[in-house]
Amino acid sequence: MLKKFAYMILALSAAAFAGNGHDVIIAASTGGHGEVIVSKVTHVNNLVEAGSAVQLMAKPETGYVLESITVSGSSAISLKEDSLNFYSFTMPDEDVTVNSSFKKGSYTVSVTGCTLLDCPDPITKEFGSSVSFIVKKASNLEGGFEIGVSGLGNGAITSSSSNTSEGTEYTYTFTMPGNDVTFNMTEKLSEAPTRYEITLNGCDGLNCSAPDSADVDDEVTISILNTDSVRTTGVEIAGFDNGDVVRKVDNADSTVYVIKMPSNDVTLSISSEAMTYLVSVQKAQNGTISYTGDSYVKYGSNVSFTVTPDENYEIDFVKVVNAVDVSKSVTPTKKNNVYTYKVPGFNTIVAAAFKAVAGSSSSATSSQSNSSSSSKKVESSSSSSDSQSSSSSEDNGYYCVNVEPDENGEILMAGSFSKQNKNCTLEGNEITLGVYPESGYTLESISVKKKNGDKVNLVQDSSTYKFTMPGSDVTVKATYKVGEYEVKVEGCGELKCEVSKTKAKAGDDIKVTITLVSGYTGFTLSAKGVTSLDRKDSGAKTNLTFKMPGNDVTITVEPQGKSNTATSSSSSKEGGDSKSSSSGKSSSSKSSSSKGKDAIHVSAQLPQFSVIAADRQILVSGVPAGADYFLLDINGRVMSQGCSVAQDFAIAVPRAGYYLLRVGNTVRTVNVQ
Repeated sequence: MLKKFAYMILALSAAAFAGNGHDVIIAASTGGHGEVIVSKVTHVNNLVEAGSAVQLMAKPETGYVLESITVSGSSAISLKEDSLNFYSFTMPDEDVTVNSSFKKGSYTVSVTGCTLLDCPDPITKEFGSSVSFIVKKASNLEGGFEIGVSGLGNGAITSSSSNTSEGTEYTYTFTMPGNDVTFNMTEKLSEAPTRYEITLNGCDGLNCSAPDSADVDDEVTISILNTDSVRTTGVEIAGFDNGDVVRKVDNADSTVYVIKMPSNDVTLSISSEAMTYLVSVQKAQNGTISYTGDSYVKYGSNVSFTVTPDENYEIDFVKVVNAVDVSKSVTPTKKNNVYTYKVPGFNTIVAAAFKAVAGSSSSATSSQSNSSSSSKKVESSSSSSDSQSSSSSEDNGYYCVNVEPDENGEILMAGSFSKQNKNCTLEGNEITLGVYPESGYTLESISVKKKNGDKVNLVQDSSTYKFTMPGSDVTVKATYKVGEYEVKVEGCGELKCEVSKTKAKAGDDIKVTITLVSGYTGFTLSAKGVTSLDRKDSGAKTNLTFKMPGNDVTITVEPQGKSNTATSSSSSKEGGDSKSSSSGKSSSSKSSSSKGKDAIHVSAQLPQFSVIAADRQILVSGVPAGADYFLLDINGRVMSQGCSVAQDFAIAVPRAGYYLLRVGNTVRTVNVQ
């Protein structure tokens, strides 16, 4: 047990032994927390012979150290430090006093073995004080670590942890013992990946889109769109939750997630079913249409019906039309008296008309009726051609627009048209023409002419043309030519890039050659405007081939891994790996074309977009910024047009009803309630 108070080593006075050659040494320890032991003393009298060497040993209590020690007499006495806590002096011929004091010691705390962990530098703390230090594990680290402690019992340590934006902080607290303490860290850590995969299962028949992988915290759009043939019935999600969802759009046609990519793989498992469409039969006169199938039939299924004329009548025509837009139709096949068609991606109406058989009484009645009708039609036509004629006819003063068809493009009209004739309008009304060449073609010329052959002035506005309706029927004619489109290869840097044609027509064969140079290990590819590239590697050369589509194509090359060694054929192969050579967010070996592992799948120039109707607005998502769009009513008249400034935007509509939204060559039908 250490003593808490000073004690004294007492001796007889020197006077009692005068003449014997001895002195008395008196040792005193002040302040406590230690003692001083004196050697060379005789028996209990602590006598020391003058001239003898005297040794002093300081013994601090645990946690304390010697602060000072002195030997004093009537004259100065030299005290020598032999080693830690050991001192000596020569006994003078007089009594002396040894004085000493002790203080709390300071000791070192060290943390060793930190490679991936962020550990503090060694610190020094006084005995008995509270010690607290922090070890940090960064957020990009996976795994854990173990701690071994020397100089301190594990039970004397308290610990806690807290999560921060940068990772996890571990705090260790204990009371400083009277010795050094070392924490030995054994790490079982590895750097976490920064990019994770996105997998969509069950997309057969649906239009699904998502990048194959994404970096942590990237904003990722995952789209699941219904098609004419299949609709989504449910989505099972693994890898993200509501906390990762930035926004979600979900309606009858589509489900779109925009998520902040978590630090793990994401999988969506989609369940679906075949779409069904309404089949209805229009009531006929002078004959019957017989259909005994279900009212709703799966997409692509066969629908069969019979058409039977009444006595003295025969079939004039049989039609299967779109229930919403009768300008769209399906041509049924006929065998014997049975008509068959496959259900398209819209509701259909089966209609038929009958005419009297020549020579029958029905024929005579029909002929008179037709003659009367024809006479009225001619009269009406005559009246409509004269703008000054009587207004007794509803169509009086209306003139008609005839669009000559062309297989290489189509023209849509917008304006204020007659209710009875959708192609006729009043003189002075403005007509807008939207021109849409087929893929691979461009507009060569367009003209509007009156009946007498005079041209009507056209004003071009972007991709549309406008004219004022004259007092005459007019004919619109457009001609198209095979378009030439640009091929660009960008970003090659020091690599050598060659292209067989910088301008080409749709269907032309295009070859791009990329040659590695010394110091590069490979490259990555991305492409805009073409859906697939065939790739073949040979040494340092990579050949890309594709058929020119009906639009410009841009291929971007990004050199990779510049090193100090010359590029060999193996480094060329590394750079040409099917995963690394495709765009990181738009393609991978999983989405390669059917041509095999040498084919690279890339994003189409205009991906599928989705539309949602809500509160007299049409919400559009997935349209590339800068794309032209047209909003038409169900009769094909342009309601509004513009250029998208972002992938997601809204279009206001004046009233409920069906609308058509056209972006590029893609048209979506929207029902605004």
